[in-house]
Amino acid sequence: MSPPRPAPEEYRPVTWRRRLLIVALAVAMAVTVLATLLFPPGGVQRKRTAPAEITPGPPACAPGQSSACVGGKADVIVVPPAAPR
Repeated sequence: MSPPRPAPEEYRPVTWRRRLLIVALAVAMAVTVLATLLFPPGGVQRKRTAPAEITPGPPACAPGQSSACVGGKADVIVVPPAAPR
């Protein structure tokens, strides 16, 4: 025979004070998260500078050119496949 099982505890609903505490903590957490996102905490405030003048980059590839230009050919080193066993 198995030992007798203890009687299950009866359901006790949450009291109104506990519910109020849970709701108040949830609202406070939501306000804190929103405030942190909208107004980030201190730190160094850097001045925004005007964008620098755009400097010309390397020239585009001419027809038939494949190196020293934008869009040129790039050499890739590939590891050879493993030898069969």
